[in-house]
Amino acid sequence: MKNNLFSNSLMIVIGFLMLVAALQLFGWGKSVSVLEPETFNADSLPQLEAQQEQVKKITGEELIEQITLAPLFNLDRLPYEGEAESEVIDEVPAVVAEPLKAQVTSIMIMGETKYAMVLDQLTNEKVTLEQGMPLPGEQGLWVVDQIEPRLVTFVSEGEEPVSLELDVFDGTLNAQVVQNNNKKNNNKKNKNNKGNGQDKTEPQETKNSAEEIRRKIAERRAQMRANAAKKGNK
Repeated sequence: MKNNLFSNSLMIVIGFLMLVAALQLFGWGKSVSVLEPETFNADSLPQLEAQQEQVKKITGEELIEQITLAPLFNLDRLPYEGEAESEVIDEVPAVVAEPLKAQVTSIMIMGETKYAMVLDQLTNEKVTLEQGMPLPGEQGLWVVDQIEPRLVTFVSEGEEPVSLELDVFDGTLNAQVVQNNNKKNNNKKNKNNKGNGQDKTEPQETKNSAEEIRRKIAERRAQMRANAAKKGNK
């Protein structure tokens, strides 16, 4: 009996709710147009009232630029200004190249490949360099810029280019050595002759040998000049 009463009352409630839902489905009650948003009043917000006058002064592109430049994560959106620190900049002294002290001893040109043997007069060492290579050691600021058949040009930052000619052996050194040796021999002979009290002339063979040496030196000099001229033409 109780179960039947509960079931009947539950069915009545469900039927009533279904009836109300059906009425709402077909337009019963207030329309959606009644639920309109309230008008926004900027003057009612205190955080906007303080900035209202300033915003009115800046309009258009200036306002957009100000918003773009202002930082986002500050309450006042003002640029951060840190404490001014005195920056100490250490001035690096400019490196000045010392005068070039080198001597070109030989040049080798094989097609596009060019080498130059250079004597470093500071260290007294010979080095082989290509175009674009610097001298080793203390003269490292000097770089080989150009290699020609009888000339090597060095460049350095802030300095004028320096061209060194190839030292070609022409026999002058040997001739001078021979002359010095002959003078020494003659002085020794003169001293011996004075000590013995006898005045003797040089033997004819010594004169002939000296003339032969001079002739060979002249021939060698002419041959080396001819070889150097051929290399220059190549």
